[in-house]
Amino acid sequence: MRVKRKNKKSNFSTPEEFLENPSVKKAINNSGIDINEGNAPPPLAGNYLTDGRVIDASYLLNALINAPINSEIGLYNQTASGKISFREDVSDFTVSGIGGYITGNNGKFTIYIESKQNGSEAGLPNDLSLNVILLMSGTKLSNGDLSAVKGISIISEVNTSNTDYDDIEGNWWMWNADFYLQNGL
Repeated sequence: MRVKRKNKKSNFSTPEEFLENPSVKKAINNSGIDINEGNAPPPLAGNYLTDGRVIDASYLLNALINAPINSEIGLYNQTASGKISFREDVSDFTVSGIGGYITGNNGKFTIYIESKQNGSEAGLPNDLSLNVILLMSGTKLSNGDLSAVKGISIISEVNTSNTDYDDIEGNWWMWNADFYLQNGL
């Protein structure tokens, strides 16, 4: 018998577990991001350059609104069973995703990624580690680009002894971006 952890904050093993997390549920409801369900998502493996902006955020992170979203995204190891791997290169650091899943149909997709970010390797204070959930939904175009991708990053878990960060769990920021395919994998 499988025992569910109440209010699971990390180490998700299905898209449903991501969506059951209270911080994720609240952020989805507050932001209005679409979730594309289904078991026939388009193949997305490749490297993409992004061009977009933060369009909304929870109260504590609203200073991020209008910040540019310019990075290189790598999507790879997509499987027929709905798994996908993720990497994002931003300025001087790289963020990788674990427990990646993809759902969707008819060219539309939603990717569910969990990213554990620690200290200075992710541009954070050394005594801080975060678990960030990334959901991103969009449409694959016939040329391989991803159009009108909407994403939301949600802080689902915070580990630190620094009380300055006690209230950031559950905060989120949402962005719109176009993804331009550089090369397929």
